[in-house]
Amino acid sequence: MPVKKILHFRIWGDPPIAGSVERMLRDSYPEDALEVITLWERVKADKCVLLRNLWAVAWEYGFDILSGRLKFKAAFFRTVYLFRYVQGLAARIGAQYEDIRFTFQLQSIFDTHLAGIPNFIYTDHTHLANLQYSPAIRVHLYSAEWIACEKSIYMHADRIFTRSSNISNSLTEQYGVPESRVRCIYAGANTPLPSLDPKGKDYRARAILFVGLDWQRKGGPQLVDAFRQVYEHFPDATLTIVGSQVSIDHPGITVVGRVSVEDLNRYYQNATIFCMPSRNEPFGVVFVEAMAHALPIVAARIGALPDMVTDGRNGYLVQAGDDDALAEALEKLLESEERRAQFGRQSWRLAQERYNWNAVGKALRKYTDDYFKAGI
Repeated sequence: MPVKKILHFRIWGDPPIAGSVERMLRDSYPEDALEVITLWERVKADKCVLLRNLWAVAWEYGFDILSGRLKFKAAFFRTVYLFRYVQGLAARIGAQYEDIRFTFQLQSIFDTHLAGIPNFIYTDHTHLANLQYSPAIRVHLYSAEWIACEKSIYMHADRIFTRSSNISNSLTEQYGVPESRVRCIYAGANTPLPSLDPKGKDYRARAILFVGLDWQRKGGPQLVDAFRQVYEHFPDATLTIVGSQVSIDHPGITVVGRVSVEDLNRYYQNATIFCMPSRNEPFGVVFVEAMAHALPIVAARIGALPDMVTDGRNGYLVQAGDDDALAEALEKLLESEERRAQFGRQSWRLAQERYNWNAVGKALRKYTDDYFKAGI
């Protein structure tokens, strides 16, 4: 019997999620041959396509880019012209292969389904899900024509796998996708994690950790304001800021900036609380890393965070932008070493059960096998 092929379409090959998903697919379908197709490598090789798409960007989003409402890079990948070009490109690529079991698409910016071939999508976001976030953030949507293209991606998919329940809800409520075609299978960390016995972790220090590059969107200023309140009651508390390079002069606050993966694990290990009060967060893989390091979590009640954090069990969720509530939640953890330990161990258990690539792969395999068994 000839070996079946899985055509895995992804936009870029360099983000850590790309490598994680590729490994997960190889491990989950060892009997099949995985063919990985990185679309941007194909697109950028055709200079005429790039030039035509520049005209498309100017036509669809020129005013929004000039006024600062949209960023050029994001708009570049969301033109109707490029969407249709990639759709045709995927069809031409697919025609080169035989015995395709299914296509598997990472993210939902393009439509890579092939006629007559089962098509599965794995995504952490929908565009209209932006409307669900903090009202303090003004949302500027892409063109109505592109949103119609995005909807067609979902309508052409036989199954859509999401990383969080809020995106599953967005698909059914905002795009009209039948619930039977949507499955939440979560996601794992994209960096190697050390093996950890949560019972051996030391929670005595009042050590808060923030890990994020986008300082404003990740709620960095709100965390600093909350920490100033907290510091008045807990002068031995510390806040370590990793990723963002900002200038802050306050006792107890250390700004580290970007670090290597090895050093990042060390900061997780030395922390006893993780806090990143993002105002807009499609998923937030750093929360998965924090849970794997047995840390209690304080975060905003947005996006995927209610899947990860249960109030009073492994952390606290607060309203995005509410500095007082954020400070109060931090103080609840800072005042009790026992609570930090109890919550941290619950985070670790959730990471072992749900937020790791082995669990994601098993869920994906189960649901795709069910699909084929049903003969749909």
